[in-house]
Amino acid sequence: MRKILTILIAFTLGSCTAQNKLNSTIEVTADLEKFENLSTLKKVLKDVEIIALGENTHGLGEVFAAKTELVKFLHQELGFDLILFESGYGDAALAWEQLDSLTAKEFTSVFSSNFYYNSEEIENLVSYVKSHGGRLKIQGFDCQPQQNFLIKRMTEIAQPWDSLLAKSVPLEMRSFNNLYQYENDKDTVSFNNQRDRFIGFLNNYNTFLNKNLNELIKSGTKKNEILALQKSNEILLNTYSKINIGELMSWPISANIRDKVLFEIVKSYKDENPESKIIIWAQNSHIENKTKPNYNVNWMGHYLKNTFADKYYSIGAFVYSGKNLNYNGTFDFEHNDNKYLAYYLNQFQKEKYVLDLRKYNKNDFTRELLLGMENNGSTAEFIVKDRFDGLLFIKYSDIPKLIKKQ
Repeated sequence: MRKILTILIAFTLGSCTAQNKLNSTIEVTADLEKFENLSTLKKVLKDVEIIALGENTHGLGEVFAAKTELVKFLHQELGFDLILFESGYGDAALAWEQLDSLTAKEFTSVFSSNFYYNSEEIENLVSYVKSHGGRLKIQGFDCQPQQNFLIKRMTEIAQPWDSLLAKSVPLEMRSFNNLYQYENDKDTVSFNNQRDRFIGFLNNYNTFLNKNLNELIKSGTKKNEILALQKSNEILLNTYSKINIGELMSWPISANIRDKVLFEIVKSYKDENPESKIIIWAQNSHIENKTKPNYNVNWMGHYLKNTFADKYYSIGAFVYSGKNLNYNGTFDFEHNDNKYLAYYLNQFQKEKYVLDLRKYNKNDFTRELLLGMENNGSTAEFIVKDRFDGLLFIKYSDIPKLIKKQ
């Protein structure tokens, strides 16, 4: 059966270091589609209110498939009701308002401008969400302005009332990308002018929404769409109105700025819906509990762990071998080197499993400084027990099955 996830519920390890051979006993397996034999996992997560499901890279389809099955379990068995994707706030918020009129394939193609997520694996998740009548909601929590569906709806909503504003939307939103070139060229004057032009456009669009609010609603624009546009503009204004040259791409300041905003967006969802139980879908680094050795980035997960403590549970994803997709193509990988965490996780000889690290106190490879593949095939060194509350291991993954553009 394709969607089987093995859950490590109880096991023993012989005394070992990262250089020694593992000796393990696996006691329980479970089929997430049938939701059987998951009492221990349910017990571990029963008091968790925000769970983050990581992915070591965005380009691994079997990771998406396994996370989809975990989402189904979390929704059906533990009442999680909101999925936040590492994807633009506006895209997802506006697409959600058209969920009923869009097919699963159509929604998957527009709710995120991250092309990795426009895949059959995510379409499977969307089909599940649609079948549950809105009781499980998909939203985005990223602050980057390159959002295709957001731009499309901004244009469509303005067109009947202000054709000049509507015509300017794609140009002004896409022109944000000029900031990257100006920063690369160290052209401070052009950078500041482009930033101020972008901010001015957002303020003008807000003025249009406020001036025509009643007419927009009477003509068929949903109130929630207007609220989503106002919130999206607020996020972009707060993130970029004071950004300076050198802060958009330079490491680590660019990551620090972005992830502080990501945290604030997630926290705003929780503040506005305190009874909601949230699933975060993002790359491993964004969800980690604490800084990796020799890193100085304040990732979103650091804020979440400090704010929500044990009510926040992070699961990092690790893959032993496969084919990864990135913007430049694909590449094959296999971590058969004992410097890699996945090398030891593969010794259990299981295709897929989840391991709870919170109460695991063996003095073994989980406490050793090991390597893991990160986004676009880079590597990072970390101690997995310090970095995450749990882990998802997958032996082999191919690339996501991307949905062909119609």
